Amino acid sequence: MSQLVKLEKRFEIALEKLELAFANRNSFKISESPNEKKEIIKENQNSIDRLLTKIAQLEGAAKNDADEIDKLVKKLREIFEIEYD
Repeated sequence: MSQLVKLEKRFEIALEKLELAFANRNSFKISESPNEKKEIIKENQNSIDRLLTKIAQLEGAAKNDADEIDKLVKKLREIFEIEYD
């Protein structure tokens, strides 16, 4: 159960970072220099890409955790059925 709480907290943190990245992306000033514009856009895109990758990894971990929990619940049901039969 504590694993789920930790996973939920990781999701909250990742979403907060994603929201911050989008807020920063919308609020930055773009320089008049084409090279600086490209660099700023590239840095912000890299940050967003990293966050999206982390979110995808967390989703995968959550799916694996959910599958493991389902297996454990199934085993517990089998154990209790055997005991009460």
